[in-house]
Amino acid sequence: MQGGYMPLPKLDTKDWEAEKGFYLRATREQITTRAKVLKMQPYSYDKRMRERGVYREKFEHEVETPALESEAVTIYTPYPNFDIKPFKLAKSDRDEEDLIVVSADKHLAKITESYNIEIAKERMDKLLDATMTIVNLHRPIRKLWVFVTGDMVQGENPHQGSKIGEVECGAYEQIHTYGIPILSRFLVSLLQGVADVEMMAVCGNHGKYDRIAPDKTNWDAFLYSGLETALINQNKVKINPPVTFYQLANIRGFRFFMIHGNQVNATQGIPLFAMRRKMQEWYA
Repeated sequence: MQGGYMPLPKLDTKDWEAEKGFYLRATREQITTRAKVLKMQPYSYDKRMRERGVYREKFEHEVETPALESEAVTIYTPYPNFDIKPFKLAKSDRDEEDLIVVSADKHLAKITESYNIEIAKERMDKLLDATMTIVNLHRPIRKLWVFVTGDMVQGENPHQGSKIGEVECGAYEQIHTYGIPILSRFLVSLLQGVADVEMMAVCGNHGKYDRIAPDKTNWDAFLYSGLETALINQNKVKINPPVTFYQLANIRGFRFFMIHGNQVNATQGIPLFAMRRKMQEWYA
């Protein structure tokens, strides 16, 4: 055993042929499970199999596993199919409107007595059901805006509740195994009721792994970037990743200013007066 790994079967043995056959036929989820059994990360399992000359035929729905080298580039494959939740829509002769949905602080992978990844999925479906109900009641809705205001994944900072035993998985899985599929399902399903969907996103504070790290080094930013790439072939869905700590949106003449909120300090309750002072500073 080396580096804590369980060894792969020896070459030219029945066990090795079985391991190779499994690897070539397995889904990404099965490979992740197998890697855990071997006490290694999925990308380490892939690497060791490639070192033995075994290369999988990449399925369209899979993304490339990033290497550890700093110069490595991750290549994403746009999702070809989506798990869309169907809805039946009613006709209406009302005036056309836009709709805004705000989603924040999902903290995917955080574990509490009442929360985990499966509950997060259920809550997103509940939000989808409620949104489509409103779309039906207020038809026609021309465009649906989704304001995502950060902390969508829990991250890995142990000083912000991400210690071992308090999260279900690491940041890579939080983003690629859960975050992107969950948000993709939500956004693409909305197209059953509206012509266009546009997402405006900002980063939260839990995604920043260290106080001295650059502001753009944030797991939320990686999530939004990966989501944008995954939906690149969805012409009716637009993703706007953050360039700075805020986003501005102009919707039918009304301006919206989006931040996560950690930029504003307060001593008691909702920081109303602190927020007003900050807004005056930003717009001075």
